[in-house]
Amino acid sequence: MRLITIILKEWMLYWRDKKAALLLFLMPLFFIWLFAQALSPYLFSSRYSQTFAIAFVDEDQTLNTQMISQQLEELDYMKGFITVHRVDRKRAMDMLAQNQIAGCIIIPKGFTASLYSGDNFPVTFIGNRSQKVQADQAKNQLISATNDLSAGQSGVKAVWYAARDGGATPQQLDRILKESVFDFMTRALGRNEIYDEVTLATIPDVSFPEYFTAALTIVFVSFLGVRGSRLLAEEKELGVLDRFRTLPGGVLSLYVGKFIAMFLLLLLQTALIVGMASLMFKNYLGAAPLSFILVFFGTAFSVAAWSFLLAVIGLFSRGAELLGYVGTFFLALIGGNIYPLFSLSESLQTASDFTFNKWAMHGMLKVFSGNHSLSVWPETMMLLAIGGALLVAAVVLLPLTGRK
Repeated sequence: MRLITIILKEWMLYWRDKKAALLLFLMPLFFIWLFAQALSPYLFSSRYSQTFAIAFVDEDQTLNTQMISQQLEELDYMKGFITVHRVDRKRAMDMLAQNQIAGCIIIPKGFTASLYSGDNFPVTFIGNRSQKVQADQAKNQLISATNDLSAGQSGVKAVWYAARDGGATPQQLDRILKESVFDFMTRALGRNEIYDEVTLATIPDVSFPEYFTAALTIVFVSFLGVRGSRLLAEEKELGVLDRFRTLPGGVLSLYVGKFIAMFLLLLLQTALIVGMASLMFKNYLGAAPLSFILVFFGTAFSVAAWSFLLAVIGLFSRGAELLGYVGTFFLALIGGNIYPLFSLSESLQTASDFTFNKWAMHGMLKVFSGNHSLSVWPETMMLLAIGGALLVAAVVLLPLTGRK
């Protein structure tokens, strides 16, 4: 009975400032909308400049030169990023003068034939100094394509010299040269592996609102936990804690009651934020109910443990609440809640494994993905383990609270 009374009393204390409490429930919706609409293109794009256009002047008009121009548009890195205008030299110069393009590429007449003969006519690139970043990107892409051509030409030479040294007749050498040039150049220009693809982090396939619902919910839930952590210090100042110490099991029931009250409040806040955001932004809610329960339970438990640790620290240090807000922001940063985890350094990604923020967010992302083959059990176990470690730390510090 005493435990239920403590829990109910805690809930009443949380709602003393109704405006602040309501703000913690409604503010996440605004920030989820803000991040999804305004910031997602910058946080998730691998494109660090605006889309741009270039002119491609093909004075040779051969299959090989056509494949070079296709390289600029068809690689995954460049799709939707660069627009290629196939024009003549005069039109290209006009577009450059009018600042309509970042640069122009000029393939000279006889370029392909020069590859056969070994003369290697140069490809000309003229950049726009007012669009230097974009011009450099186009130039680097062109260099990649021509490097592939050079590699193909080296292969042709190796075949030709091997055939000559092996005693091939002039007629055979001519045939081998033509066949090898076509084969090597086609393979070189047809490569789609100029850039290595590296998986920096695995994120389930979700929409931007779903991603930021998962990321920001844990942040605002943590803020509520920090807000609640100061109540224990207030009761110490009012002498309530000393009175409980005089009762059999009084202090234990107080601590347990406060933890349960915080856990239930955080569980409610998590469910409400996710529910309201999902209805507002049409997030996927078709996952198994057990998946929601496990993720919500693990999230509320770990954040309640964080709140209780701060509450214990607050009994002998006045800086606990400040530590809570700074610590919450720091955990959100390295946990991938503010900035995408895959964009952080490798050391911070490793450190994120020890934060409840990362596992709570990943659990919610799995739920929103609609992929029923993804289990949230690993995330739940990590949340319980981290929460358990925080509770152990709080228990270890409890003896310090009795010191005068």
